[in-house]
Amino acid sequence: MKLFHKKILFLLFWILTTNLFADTKTKSLVVKVAKIQFLSEAPQETIRGNITNVSGSANMVSKKVSIQIEMKNINVPNRLMNRHMHENYLESEQYPTSIFNGVITTWDIQSKVVEIEGDLTLHGVTKKNFKIHGSIETREKDFLIRSNFQILLTDFKIEIPHLVILKLNDTIQIESEILWTYQE
Repeated sequence: MKLFHKKILFLLFWILTTNLFADTKTKSLVVKVAKIQFLSEAPQETIRGNITNVSGSANMVSKKVSIQIEMKNINVPNRLMNRHMHENYLESEQYPTSIFNGVITTWDIQSKVVEIEGDLTLHGVTKKNFKIHGSIETREKDFLIRSNFQILLTDFKIEIPHLVILKLNDTIQIESEILWTYQE
């Protein structure tokens, strides 16, 4: 009889731990595909660029989110302008990564609203309590999150020379679409 109880206990333990691991597995999301566009509208010039190589993870239990962007992957169509942007403003060699670490404060599939608050590090400077508001679109096994927000270059100690002030706006508009999927 004791052998029977041991087998039942083992079976229950196995079922519980298997379900526990399966449950935590489905609670983690990773970036599957990302498309981020930025826009600077100044009196003399409009600059548009994009970023497609983004990595990130989200834990739905702790509600923590982390997104990393390799700065060398930021591009504008004009090669000369691209070089100036990386060398003179972003200083991509010295500050190769931009990171956002935050916590999901709102995640509502019904209203399609998502809000994340955290720390955004860019150009070696961290801005605390940075808020990103967006919308959620549910797909088969994925979530598409769209957001629009602004970044002030002066918040990150990115200086615009007076000669360029008419060509580069201190306020950069960001539009993002990030497709999140459950980690396997």
